[in-house]
Amino acid sequence: MRLWPQLPAPSPPPANPAHAIPAHAIPAHANPAHAVPRRDRKGALLPVKALYLTIALLPSAIAQPDPAIARGDKLFAQGCSVGYCHGAGGSAARSPRLRGRAFDRDYLIKVIRNGIPNTAMPAWGDRLTDADIGDLAGYIQSLATAPINVAAGPSTDGPAAPAIEKPIDIPAEFQNGRDLFFDLTRETRCSVCHRLNGFGTAAGPDITKSAAIKVTDGPQVLRFGRPRGVRTIVLKNGERFAGATIERNASLTHVYDLNSNPPVLRHLQNTDIQSIQRQTNWRHRSVVRGYTVEDLQSIWNYVRFIAAKK
Repeated sequence: MRLWPQLPAPSPPPANPAHAIPAHAIPAHANPAHAVPRRDRKGALLPVKALYLTIALLPSAIAQPDPAIARGDKLFAQGCSVGYCHGAGGSAARSPRLRGRAFDRDYLIKVIRNGIPNTAMPAWGDRLTDADIGDLAGYIQSLATAPINVAAGPSTDGPAAPAIEKPIDIPAEFQNGRDLFFDLTRETRCSVCHRLNGFGTAAGPDITKSAAIKVTDGPQVLRFGRPRGVRTIVLKNGERFAGATIERNASLTHVYDLNSNPPVLRHLQNTDIQSIQRQTNWRHRSVVRGYTVEDLQSIWNYVRFIAAKK
Protein backbone atom coordinates (compact mmCIF):
# COMPACT_ATOMS: atom_id res chain seq x y z
CA MET A 1 0.00 0.00 0.00
CA ARG A 2 1.30 3.42 -0.96
CA LEU A 3 1.30 5.79 1.98
CA TRP A 4 1.78 8.96 -0.05
CA PRO A 5 1.89 9.84 -3.72
CA GLN A 6 5.14 9.07 -5.49
CA LEU A 7 6.15 12.18 -7.36
CA PRO A 8 8.61 12.00 -10.21
CA ALA A 9 12.05 13.32 -9.38
CA PRO A 10 12.97 16.50 -11.27
CA SER A 11 15.92 16.40 -13.62
CA PRO A 12 19.06 17.47 -11.73
CA PRO A 13 20.81 20.65 -12.95
CA PRO A 14 24.06 20.07 -14.83
CA ALA A 15 27.00 19.99 -12.47
CA ASN A 16 30.63 19.05 -12.59
CA PRO A 17 30.86 15.53 -11.10
CA ALA A 18 34.21 16.43 -9.62
CA HIS A 19 32.49 19.03 -7.45
CA ALA A 20 29.51 16.94 -6.30
CA ILE A 21 29.32 15.92 -2.65
CA PRO A 22 29.24 12.10 -2.25
CA ALA A 23 26.02 10.58 -0.99
CA HIS A 24 27.58 9.42 2.27
CA ALA A 25 28.40 13.04 3.11
CA ILE A 26 24.73 14.13 3.02
CA PRO A 27 23.19 14.26 6.52
CA ALA A 28 20.56 11.62 7.27
CA HIS A 29 17.87 14.20 7.92
CA ALA A 30 18.36 15.55 4.37
CA ASN A 31 17.91 12.15 2.71
CA PRO A 32 14.35 11.53 1.37
CA ALA A 33 14.59 7.89 2.35
CA HIS A 34 14.66 9.01 5.97
CA ALA A 35 11.85 11.59 5.65
CA VAL A 36 9.24 11.17 8.40
CA PRO A 37 5.61 11.23 7.14
CA ARG A 38 3.46 13.98 8.67
CA ARG A 39 -0.14 13.61 9.89
CA ASP A 40 -3.06 15.99 10.12
CA ARG A 41 -5.10 16.69 13.27
CA LYS A 42 -7.17 13.54 12.74
CA GLY A 43 -4.10 11.37 12.35
CA ALA A 44 -4.34 10.91 8.61
CA LEU A 45 -1.14 10.80 6.68
CA LEU A 46 -0.33 13.87 4.67
CA PRO A 47 1.43 13.62 1.28
CA VAL A 48 5.09 14.58 1.39
CA LYS A 49 6.89 15.71 -1.68
CA ALA A 50 9.94 13.68 -2.54
CA LEU A 51 13.12 15.48 -1.67
CA TYR A 52 15.78 15.65 -4.26
CA LEU A 53 19.06 17.18 -3.08
CA THR A 54 21.84 18.16 -5.42
CA ILE A 55 24.70 20.19 -4.03
CA ALA A 56 27.56 21.38 -6.19
CA LEU A 57 30.51 23.20 -4.75
CA LEU A 58 31.73 25.92 -7.08
CA PRO A 59 35.46 26.73 -6.93
CA SER A 60 34.59 30.35 -6.22
CA ALA A 61 32.82 29.27 -3.05
CA ILE A 62 35.97 27.73 -1.61
CA ALA A 63 37.91 30.18 0.58
CA GLN A 64 41.16 31.14 -1.12
CA PRO A 65 44.09 32.79 0.72
CA ASP A 66 44.58 36.46 -0.09
CA PRO A 67 47.62 36.55 -2.43
CA ALA A 68 48.69 39.94 -1.06
CA ILE A 69 48.74 38.61 2.51
CA ALA A 70 50.58 35.49 1.34
CA ARG A 71 53.25 37.72 -0.24
CA GLY A 72 53.41 39.79 2.93
CA ASP A 73 53.93 36.60 4.93
CA LYS A 74 56.85 35.64 2.70
CA LEU A 75 58.42 39.10 2.89
CA PHE A 76 58.04 39.11 6.67
CA ALA A 77 59.82 35.75 6.97
CA GLN A 78 62.66 37.00 4.77
CA GLY A 79 63.41 40.33 6.40
CA CYS A 80 61.45 40.89 9.61
CA SER A 81 61.33 37.58 11.45
CA VAL A 82 64.99 37.39 12.46
CA GLY A 83 67.11 36.55 15.46
CA TYR A 84 67.18 40.01 17.02
CA CYS A 85 64.01 41.53 15.56
CA HIS A 86 60.44 40.22 15.44
CA GLY A 87 59.79 36.54 16.09
CA ALA A 88 58.27 33.93 13.78
CA GLY A 89 54.85 34.95 12.52
CA GLY A 90 55.03 38.25 14.40
CA SER A 91 55.55 36.68 17.80
CA ALA A 92 57.62 38.41 20.47
CA ALA A 93 61.42 38.34 20.21
CA ARG A 94 63.89 41.14 20.85
CA SER A 95 61.47 43.43 19.08
CA PRO A 96 57.82 43.83 20.12
CA ARG A 97 55.12 41.25 19.49
CA LEU A 98 52.88 41.97 16.49
CA ARG A 99 50.48 39.05 16.81
CA GLY A 100 47.20 39.76 18.54
CA ARG A 101 47.59 43.54 18.15
CA ALA A 102 45.64 45.94 15.93
CA PHE A 103 47.57 48.52 13.91
CA ASP A 104 46.48 51.34 11.65
CA ARG A 105 47.48 50.59 8.06
CA ASP A 106 48.86 54.08 7.39
CA TYR A 107 51.01 53.85 10.51
CA LEU A 108 52.43 50.46 9.46
CA ILE A 109 53.25 51.72 5.97
CA LYS A 110 55.01 54.78 7.40
CA VAL A 111 57.11 52.74 9.85
CA ILE A 112 58.04 50.09 7.29
CA ARG A 113 59.01 52.71 4.73
CA ASN A 114 60.87 55.15 7.02
CA GLY A 115 61.89 53.06 10.03
CA ILE A 116 62.00 54.43 13.57
CA PRO A 117 64.99 56.69 14.29
CA ASN A 118 67.41 55.65 17.04
CA THR A 119 65.95 52.16 17.24
CA ALA A 120 66.69 48.79 15.64
CA MET A 121 63.79 49.31 13.22
CA PRO A 122 65.40 50.09 9.83
CA ALA A 123 63.84 51.89 6.87
CA TRP A 124 62.82 49.61 4.00
CA GLY A 125 61.61 52.28 1.60
CA ASP A 126 64.75 52.12 -0.53
CA ARG A 127 64.58 48.34 -0.96
CA LEU A 128 60.88 47.47 -1.08
CA THR A 129 58.32 48.66 -3.59
CA ASP A 130 55.13 50.38 -2.50
CA ALA A 131 53.30 47.14 -3.32
CA ASP A 132 55.68 45.14 -1.11
CA ILE A 133 55.22 47.58 1.78
CA GLY A 134 51.46 47.43 1.35
CA ASP A 135 51.50 43.62 1.39
CA LEU A 136 53.63 43.62 4.54
CA ALA A 137 51.23 46.02 6.23
CA GLY A 138 48.28 43.84 5.22
CA TYR A 139 49.97 40.73 6.59
CA ILE A 140 50.72 42.40 9.93
CA GLN A 141 47.12 43.58 10.15
CA SER A 142 45.97 40.00 9.50
CA LEU A 143 47.79 38.95 12.69
CA ALA A 144 45.43 41.02 14.87
CA THR A 145 43.22 37.99 15.59
CA ALA A 146 46.00 35.39 15.50
CA PRO A 147 46.96 33.43 18.65
CA ILE A 148 49.72 35.22 20.53
CA ASN A 149 52.05 32.23 20.74
CA VAL A 150 53.37 30.46 17.67
CA ALA A 151 56.11 27.90 17.18
CA ALA A 152 58.98 28.99 14.95
CA GLY A 153 58.92 27.27 11.59
CA PRO A 154 61.74 26.30 9.26
CA SER A 155 61.19 29.43 7.16
CA THR A 156 62.57 31.58 9.96
CA ASP A 157 65.24 29.32 11.37
CA GLY A 158 68.45 31.34 11.20
CA PRO A 159 72.11 30.48 11.58
CA ALA A 160 73.23 28.91 14.82
CA ALA A 161 73.69 31.31 17.70
CA PRO A 162 77.32 32.15 18.57
CA ALA A 163 78.86 30.33 21.47
CA ILE A 164 78.59 32.02 24.84
CA GLU A 165 81.85 33.74 25.77
CA LYS A 166 83.05 34.50 29.26
CA PRO A 167 83.48 38.28 29.50
CA ILE A 168 87.00 39.55 30.10
CA ASP A 169 87.72 42.22 32.68
CA ILE A 170 88.82 45.37 30.88
CA PRO A 171 91.66 47.50 32.33
CA ALA A 172 91.07 51.24 32.60
CA GLU A 173 93.40 52.02 29.68
CA PHE A 174 91.09 50.12 27.28
CA GLN A 175 87.76 51.24 28.71
CA ASN A 176 87.41 54.13 26.28
CA GLY A 177 87.86 51.80 23.32
CA ARG A 178 85.28 49.44 24.77
CA ASP A 179 82.79 52.27 25.33
CA LEU A 180 83.23 53.47 21.73
CA PHE A 181 82.84 49.92 20.37
CA PHE A 182 79.45 49.50 22.11
CA ASP A 183 78.36 53.18 22.13
CA LEU A 184 74.54 53.05 22.04
CA THR A 185 74.30 56.71 21.00
CA ARG A 186 75.89 55.92 17.62
CA GLU A 187 73.84 54.32 14.86
CA THR A 188 77.00 52.92 13.23
CA ARG A 189 78.70 51.60 16.36
CA CYS A 190 80.99 48.62 15.84
CA SER A 191 78.83 46.21 17.85
CA VAL A 192 75.95 46.25 15.35
CA CYS A 193 78.15 44.19 13.03
CA HIS A 194 80.79 42.60 15.25
CA ARG A 195 80.54 40.44 18.35
CA LEU A 196 83.31 40.95 20.89
CA ASN A 197 83.86 39.80 24.46
CA GLY A 198 80.44 38.08 24.51
CA PHE A 199 78.43 41.06 23.24
CA GLY A 200 77.28 42.43 19.89
CA THR A 201 75.93 40.95 16.65
CA ALA A 202 78.01 38.55 14.56
CA ALA A 203 77.09 40.03 11.19
CA GLY A 204 80.76 40.59 10.40
CA PRO A 205 83.77 38.34 11.02
CA ASP A 206 85.52 37.79 14.33
CA ILE A 207 87.96 40.68 14.05
CA THR A 208 90.21 39.22 16.76
CA LYS A 209 91.13 36.48 14.27
CA SER A 210 91.98 38.86 11.46
CA ALA A 211 95.50 38.83 10.09
CA ALA A 212 95.43 42.62 10.38
CA ILE A 213 95.17 42.39 14.17
CA LYS A 214 98.97 42.61 14.36
CA VAL A 215 98.91 46.03 12.73
CA THR A 216 99.19 48.84 15.26
CA ASP A 217 97.70 51.51 12.98
CA GLY A 218 94.04 50.89 13.76
CA PRO A 219 92.55 53.85 11.83
CA GLN A 220 94.25 52.67 8.65
CA VAL A 221 92.80 49.17 9.01
CA LEU A 222 89.31 50.26 10.01
CA ARG A 223 89.02 52.88 7.30
CA PHE A 224 90.55 51.21 4.29
CA GLY A 225 90.34 47.51 5.00
CA ARG A 226 88.33 45.59 2.39
CA PRO A 227 86.03 43.01 4.01
CA ARG A 228 86.55 39.78 2.11
CA GLY A 229 83.31 38.19 3.24
CA VAL A 230 80.97 40.82 1.77
CA ARG A 231 79.03 39.86 -1.35
CA THR A 232 76.43 41.42 -3.62
CA ILE A 233 73.14 39.55 -3.42
CA VAL A 234 71.04 39.88 -6.58
CA LEU A 235 67.42 38.77 -6.37
CA LYS A 236 65.22 37.80 -9.29
CA ASN A 237 62.90 40.73 -8.54
CA GLY A 238 65.77 43.13 -9.32
CA GLU A 239 66.80 43.96 -5.75
CA ARG A 240 70.55 44.17 -5.04
CA PHE A 241 72.23 44.61 -1.68
CA ALA A 242 75.53 44.08 0.10
CA GLY A 243 75.39 40.99 2.29
CA ALA A 244 77.65 39.34 4.88
CA THR A 245 77.85 36.10 6.86
CA ILE A 246 76.13 33.92 4.32
CA GLU A 247 74.93 30.50 5.40
CA ARG A 248 73.06 28.27 2.98
CA ASN A 249 71.13 25.04 3.17
CA ALA A 250 69.08 23.13 0.64
CA SER A 251 66.28 25.71 0.53
CA LEU A 252 67.36 28.91 2.31
CA THR A 253 70.15 31.47 2.35
CA HIS A 254 70.70 33.44 5.58
CA VAL A 255 72.48 36.73 4.98
CA TYR A 256 72.92 40.04 6.79
CA ASP A 257 71.72 42.95 4.66
CA LEU A 258 74.41 45.62 5.04
CA ASN A 259 72.29 48.23 3.28
CA SER A 260 70.37 48.46 6.57
CA ASN A 261 71.60 50.01 9.75
CA PRO A 262 71.73 47.96 11.85
CA PRO A 263 72.19 45.06 9.40
CA VAL A 264 69.08 42.92 9.06
CA LEU A 265 69.36 39.14 8.99
CA ARG A 266 67.29 38.02 6.01
CA HIS A 267 66.10 34.52 5.19
CA LEU A 268 65.88 34.14 1.42
CA GLN A 269 64.46 31.28 -0.59
CA ASN A 270 67.24 30.00 -2.84
CA THR A 271 64.78 30.02 -5.72
CA ASP A 272 64.41 33.82 -5.30
CA ILE A 273 68.16 34.48 -5.70
CA GLN A 274 69.52 35.35 -9.13
CA SER A 275 73.20 35.39 -8.14
CA ILE A 276 75.70 35.99 -5.35
CA GLN A 277 78.61 38.12 -6.56
CA ARG A 278 81.87 39.28 -5.06
CA GLN A 279 81.22 42.73 -3.59
CA THR A 280 83.27 45.58 -5.06
CA ASN A 281 81.42 48.72 -3.89
CA TRP A 282 80.89 48.34 -0.14
CA ARG A 283 83.72 49.65 2.06
CA HIS A 284 84.20 49.65 5.80
CA ARG A 285 84.89 53.38 5.82
CA SER A 286 81.20 54.00 5.08
CA VAL A 287 80.30 52.87 8.60
CA VAL A 288 83.21 54.31 10.61
CA ARG A 289 83.17 57.86 9.26
CA GLY A 290 81.49 59.04 12.47
CA TYR A 291 84.60 58.20 14.51
CA THR A 292 87.68 60.40 14.82
CA VAL A 293 91.18 59.07 14.25
CA GLU A 294 91.69 59.00 18.02
CA ASP A 295 88.41 57.08 18.46
CA LEU A 296 89.43 54.46 15.93
CA GLN A 297 92.83 54.01 17.57
CA SER A 298 91.19 53.50 20.97
CA ILE A 299 88.83 50.93 19.47
CA TRP A 300 91.71 49.13 17.79
CA ASN A 301 93.71 48.99 21.01
CA TYR A 302 90.69 47.47 22.77
CA VAL A 303 90.24 44.87 20.02
CA ARG A 304 93.90 43.88 20.15
CA PHE A 305 93.70 43.53 23.94
CA ILE A 306 90.73 41.13 23.63
CA ALA A 307 92.54 39.19 20.89
CA ALA A 308 95.60 38.77 23.12
CA LYS A 309 93.41 37.34 25.90
CA LYS A 310 91.85 34.63 23.75
